[in-house]
Amino acid sequence: MCDFCHHLPNTCEDASACDCRPFLQSDRTITAAILQAAWHSGHWGDFLSPEQTALHLSQVTAAHILPRMVELPSGTDLVNYRVDLRAHMSGALVSELRMVLPALEAESDWKKVGNDRYVCVIGAGVAACLDATPDAEVLYLRYASDVENMLFLAGRTLDLPRSRLFLQTALDEKFDLILKQVRNRMWLWLCG
Repeated sequence: MCDFCHHLPNTCEDASACDCRPFLQSDRTITAAILQAAWHSGHWGDFLSPEQTALHLSQVTAAHILPRMVELPSGTDLVNYRVDLRAHMSGALVSELRMVLPALEAESDWKKVGNDRYVCVIGAGVAACLDATPDAEVLYLRYASDVENMLFLAGRTLDLPRSRLFLQTALDEKFDLILKQVRNRMWLWLCG
């Protein structure tokens, strides 16, 4: 068990079975409190070694954060796909995400379209949108009107006109470009 988990109530005793994810939100509110205390006090090393920090930062990926589109029951759910980033990531990670977006615009497919809004094409007629409004950060999908209409008319059918697996793969790839920069910045803040 890592020192971080040691401070949590009702955590596992076996280090190999430990599912500590301090950068990803969990139902344990004490986790967030300890993370914030370590972060603000500057004593991160008292809780996690550099190796443990690297391991936990490696879990910050689109596959761990974004709900799987293939598990959505219908086209309507795909049209309404929205991810509240603060519900899945720590506040520190979301803050770093907001900071890296302007710098990434020049070197990635994410383009600024509003004050705190970025968009990235992930497929024919489908774009990922990231609203980085402070304390209300959301990732959602936008569709060309004909694609949205096809998905909406598909309703509760399992056969959808767009491949959910392709959309998920493309979204994960584009979101991981942002998360890579976020992980690098967090590493520098905590262990650099």
